[in-house]
Amino acid sequence: MVTKESIFRDILRLIVWYPLRWTVEAMPVASGLRLLNRMGELHFALSGGKAAILKDNLSRFMTIEDGQKSKIVKEYFKNHYVDRLVIFLFPKFHTRQVGQTIDFEGLEHLDTALKKGKGVILVHGHFGPVHIPLVALARLGYRMRQIGLPSDDGLSWIGRHVAFRLRLRYEAKIPAAIVNAESFLRPIFLWLKDGGVVMVTGDGSGTQKHVGRHDVFDFLGHRVLFPLGPAILAEKTGAEILPLFVTPGKRKPYKIIIGTPLAGPDEQRDTGTITKRFIKELEGKIKAYPAYMHFLDRFKAGEYVIDTCDTKT
Repeated sequence: MVTKESIFRDILRLIVWYPLRWTVEAMPVASGLRLLNRMGELHFALSGGKAAILKDNLSRFMTIEDGQKSKIVKEYFKNHYVDRLVIFLFPKFHTRQVGQTIDFEGLEHLDTALKKGKGVILVHGHFGPVHIPLVALARLGYRMRQIGLPSDDGLSWIGRHVAFRLRLRYEAKIPAAIVNAESFLRPIFLWLKDGGVVMVTGDGSGTQKHVGRHDVFDFLGHRVLFPLGPAILAEKTGAEILPLFVTPGKRKPYKIIIGTPLAGPDEQRDTGTITKRFIKELEGKIKAYPAYMHFLDRFKAGEYVIDTCDTKT
């Protein structure tokens, strides 16, 4: 969710990163998740203008009644707070808590791909609480790395020296290293060669910065810029590339879904084809769980969308 810098936001940051952080850390994981969801509900209740923008953007790719839009937007706020602040719970997010919180679907696809000995790339979107799969899979014993783009560009002094600094400290506690996408990526190549698993976003950096090669694709009826990096990495290393998503669970709060390879065993790897297949998977998940899409508030021309011409996906 895009938010503007302000004195009010800095005050909120200080509350979140000090008394609230300490409160969440003292809670069991389930109770902490409930509190983060309540924060999202409160923000939704107080955000008439922001909620209206989100509802309008929903209409760009879904035809639904206004009452249903409100439910989706409320869930969108809840997901935002969990995604941003679940990091407070990760130090106690061990194997037992993973089992209590997450169901898994498709782990056999990951295990089969790993047996080929060239490593695995798990390509995912900015969708749901994005760090949960990284931590959960690491706790299950998979050798994980994440390619990310941590940045304090545009943040206020409080944003840089409190929120961003402390976030990096918590990310360092995650049982899987996060490698900067703008750094020298030879360690990622070696990690895959050694049979490791790399998570990488397939829908951009989450910022206005575009790292590596991009191309325009049809997405939810619009033209959107997508990175070719995950497909290029798979092409260069020979690693299997599988889609990964975290969705709401039925029996537990979340489900991690790992799909079948985006490149067939006997076909030539084409970056455009692999990217289109990931986009199709992402579209399906967004249509099923639109509240989990991080870029809903940017889904308009000039921000996330390249133009306003509708196209068939």
